[in-house]
Amino acid sequence: MEFIKPGTRINFLGHLKLPVSLSIILVLGSWALVATKGLNFGIDFAGGTEALLSFKAPIDTGALQQQMKSLGLDHPEIVTYGLEDTGRYFVRSRTQSLLTPEERAIAKKTISGVAKWEMYDDNDEAGEEIRVKFAQSPDEEKLIDALHRAGFPTTTLTRQSEGVNPVFIIHLPGIRDRINLAMGQQYGWDLDDKNAKEQAAYYSWTGKTGQFRSIDRLESVGEAVGHQMRNQGILAVIYALGMILLYISFRFDLRYSPGAVIALFHDVSITIGIYSLLGIKFDLPIIAALLAIVGYSLNDTIVVYDRIRESLQLGLGKNLFDTVNLSINDCLSRTILTSVTTFLAVLAIYIWGGGIIQNFAFAMLVGVIVGTYSSIFIASPSVLAMDSYLATKRNG
Repeated sequence: MEFIKPGTRINFLGHLKLPVSLSIILVLGSWALVATKGLNFGIDFAGGTEALLSFKAPIDTGALQQQMKSLGLDHPEIVTYGLEDTGRYFVRSRTQSLLTPEERAIAKKTISGVAKWEMYDDNDEAGEEIRVKFAQSPDEEKLIDALHRAGFPTTTLTRQSEGVNPVFIIHLPGIRDRINLAMGQQYGWDLDDKNAKEQAAYYSWTGKTGQFRSIDRLESVGEAVGHQMRNQGILAVIYALGMILLYISFRFDLRYSPGAVIALFHDVSITIGIYSLLGIKFDLPIIAALLAIVGYSLNDTIVVYDRIRESLQLGLGKNLFDTVNLSINDCLSRTILTSVTTFLAVLAIYIWGGGIIQNFAFAMLVGVIVGTYSSIFIASPSVLAMDSYLATKRNG
């Protein structure tokens, strides 16, 4: 299929002032936005909790969100799981622990009242795990009973080490327990479901059959771990650009590689800038999308570069300027066809893929557009600029 008639000769390089100026503005504006407004980091990078709740039938997500706010979750986000509302919902929040400083103090006072301790560590990021080494081995049942009476009904105790004075790990009621209790009390347990029935018995709930079944999955990410994952994601993109620079240098020559990396940096920068501008959540899947954009844009750029090199070998064009222009035109039909089909496929994912994958698909939509643009107006003209620089360096 030919979108562009053979023999079409559009003077792309003769009208570079506007697109190059626009690119510079967009890239600088993107990083200015990141520096001033910042990115809306998801729990992967900022820390927080994600829980997958299962109900017997669809419920009002607005009411569910209000219930999560009343529990103390910070700006909870409710996302329907799957293409249709089947009663399963993701609950996402920046909150890592629902234990208040007052409750921590009560727990410490209660534990101290049962037995003297030599080491007390409650610096767990989630705030729900306490490591204690007692001066003498305590009465474990008495300790658990005291914590239950102090307002921690689902506290458990495990030994981290053996010996005369072992280290105990005390697990206070966490987010999972509090959500389970709140959902059971609000919606009632679905006693026809085996897992829900077991959970209702564990929490000593008695009542009629209701809607809530279980928390199918719960993941928490600490703030320190989130920062580490963020740094690793940034490094992954930087390493990818560095390896691409080396690859293009070996595959072609030094005239080509800087343009490819500049184009990829351009694509990644604009995509990140749009996420900052719109406040869309930025998490690990977006890093994956950025790497996918790098791969897509590089593929398009290499096709044009191959045509430029082939045209030079065949002696097509009066000079390098004419050869690059000719090569872009020869690849234009292929570039448009690839971009349109890719865009439509990603658009379908964005529309019908559900809330979980929409952010990833949106990044790809932006990437396809800016990647196609940069291969024509950034990467290819850079060959001319680099050739001129190398010629000046040789002659100077």
